[in-house]
Amino acid sequence: MDATGQELDNLARVVCKHLEGRHKPIYSNVLDTGDHVVVINTRNMIIPERKVLWWYSGYAQGYRHCYGKDFHIFRPTEILRLQVKLRLPHRTKHEINQRDARLYRLHLFPGSSYPYAGNISKVIEGPDKLFRPLEDYTKEERSQFVVAPDSRIREPEPLYDWEDLE
Repeated sequence: MDATGQELDNLARVVCKHLEGRHKPIYSNVLDTGDHVVVINTRNMIIPERKVLWWYSGYAQGYRHCYGKDFHIFRPTEILRLQVKLRLPHRTKHEINQRDARLYRLHLFPGSSYPYAGNISKVIEGPDKLFRPLEDYTKEERSQFVVAPDSRIREPEPLYDWEDLE
């Protein structure tokens, strides 16, 4: 799966679906029927502006936080791994063991080169449609865009009609 231009939360949702095996007709929550998932170009995925990661060190006043964009610069694969880990079920001891096994089948790479190229049998499409820059559109396509009305063009209407008040 290519993460270029994909939003973090939607990408984590699709990755969890394939790790758990919910895309298969033989899915059961008791059996582990998931697949190995390889995600490339995690450096180029879209991180929401307000994404904040929290953790607790175990010491007094040990709550720490980091913004998702800052965390993504230094560790481009880890933020997706954390999102997938939070989305996988982990209520019971059995589910925690299954979650660890499923995370073991998740392979993340920040660039486009990865060692499993010969073993990939199916390429999964990402959840989001990729955004194209405005320069990639032709003049005919640009003319078909909907033009939003600009509210700054209108004159402001007065609150009262002063002639009626006299």
